[in-house]
Amino acid sequence: MKKKINARQKKFAEYYAQSGNTVQSAIKAGYSENYANANACKLLENVRVAEYIKELSEKSQDERILNAKERQAMLSDIAKDKGNTPTDRIRAIDTLNKMTGEYTVKVDTTVKTSEKFADILDQIGGEGLEE
Repeated sequence: MKKKINARQKKFAEYYAQSGNTVQSAIKAGYSENYANANACKLLENVRVAEYIKELSEKSQDERILNAKERQAMLSDIAKDKGNTPTDRIRAIDTLNKMTGEYTVKVDTTVKTSEKFADILDQIGGEGLEE
């Protein structure tokens, strides 16, 4: 049976995820000052506490990262704001165009083979290579 994280350990993990300070986080979570000074690092060794801290840290990072729609909205605001320099507005528009694929490059190619090449392919059994 898997042990759950208790309320004090949970508080410790939450404070630690914010500050990174083991002793202060333990004290704020309700551990005595003596225990915090002597054993706060042991809390980090608890697998469930460490997993919870990792989960909180990842969640915090995910919340800080802009998604594509947020980036587009921010760049659109910069492009529309007449208070920005023309250079900044043009850069924002250029970046938006790149993000949305406005600058796709179309390449038209023609492959020509010589008769000599075709003869070589026939000799080595190159059927199916021309598909």
